[in-house]
Amino acid sequence: MPRLLCVLTLLLIPQATPSPGKLAFDDLPPALRVQASEVQAAWDQYPQNACVLYQVAALYAQAGHRQEAYAALKAMASQHAGLDPRVRDGFESLASDPEFLALKQEIRRENPPVRNARPAFSVAEGDLIPEGIAWSAKQKLFYLGSVKRKIVAVDANGNARDFVPPAEAGLGVVLGLRVDDERGELWAVSEQFTPQSGLVRGIFRYRLRDGKRLAKYPAPAQGADLVNDLVVAPDGSVYATASKAGSLLRIQPAGRAIEVFLPSYSLPDPNGITVSPDGRFLFVAGWYGLSRVDLKSKAIVPLKSSPEIAAGCIDGLYQYHRDLVGIQNCVHDTGRVLRLRLNERRDTIVSAQVLESYNGSFEGITTGAIRGNQLYFVANTQFRKMGADGSIPRGVWFNPLHLLQLRLHSHSPRQ
Repeated sequence: MPRLLCVLTLLLIPQATPSPGKLAFDDLPPALRVQASEVQAAWDQYPQNACVLYQVAALYAQAGHRQEAYAALKAMASQHAGLDPRVRDGFESLASDPEFLALKQEIRRENPPVRNARPAFSVAEGDLIPEGIAWSAKQKLFYLGSVKRKIVAVDANGNARDFVPPAEAGLGVVLGLRVDDERGELWAVSEQFTPQSGLVRGIFRYRLRDGKRLAKYPAPAQGADLVNDLVVAPDGSVYATASKAGSLLRIQPAGRAIEVFLPSYSLPDPNGITVSPDGRFLFVAGWYGLSRVDLKSKAIVPLKSSPEIAAGCIDGLYQYHRDLVGIQNCVHDTGRVLRLRLNERRDTIVSAQVLESYNGSFEGITTGAIRGNQLYFVANTQFRKMGADGSIPRGVWFNPLHLLQLRLHSHSPRQ
């Protein structure tokens, strides 16, 4: 769930009814006004963006403005982008309304399930709660991060072993993971949901051959709040998103520390990240869309698209041939996997294809790993069972992890 939705759940209900197109937030605490201002700014700039309208509706619903919430939801549905509101995203007050249920039913009628994925293997240690997954073609292994502050290596049959032991050298909750097969390395994001002595917020670097830690890079004190996902560029540079800060971080090939590549508030809640094969651009997921970052000039270009393409709230983001593949998980009831075709200039999404949606095994999809022409991802991370501090509550039952594989054709069909 993006930071906006998490914060907006705290909105005070008593408010004056806002005028159309304008959110009333002057009477909110300062911290919440900042978030409402961000929603308003995006709404002003992208009035037809389905992901923005989704957040507007959630804000209205939490503030007790039912009429305005339904108006925003209907405007969202009219874009035909296939977004399906999750109750826990702020729509609790509408959950049992016939109007809300009818709207969801109509969205699902227009966007029936797409089920192309098939089981790959299962991992018995269900309480890993893995956010990140990576694949090494050279080692023939998958790597899963864990809220248990460790990294496991898994073969194609689901046999798992600890690759990095729990809390090694201050390793925290493991989020983003990327393999650099060319250099024989694994990079991992280490985070802490609540401050804990001895845990490192930053990035760890390991040797794939034996799991030896090669380096750890603590995040700078400023401009790096909530390090989330990362990618390795062709030149060996590592770029990471800092979601709460809205910044982009970098470790240069010979660098010994994390530097802030793009300052705070440069990007809208950046999360998933990938790099173009030529190393010229990064593509970064935000709460209402994707941005292209020129690595030479640092210019940021929000990707354009027609209103029926909703590319916000993507967790895992990957380059595949000329397309982008994204796991969208917080503006859709079950989450879905998308394939996005870019134009030649790589500044516009020209078409979107739903590869998987409404899969009955989905229980918190997050990120994936591409192996050949297959996308592998955990269907049931079960992260909703996790404690607010990243801990695993006693007495909570976890099912084995089910990994799915989804074939990616060489070229996505034109839409």
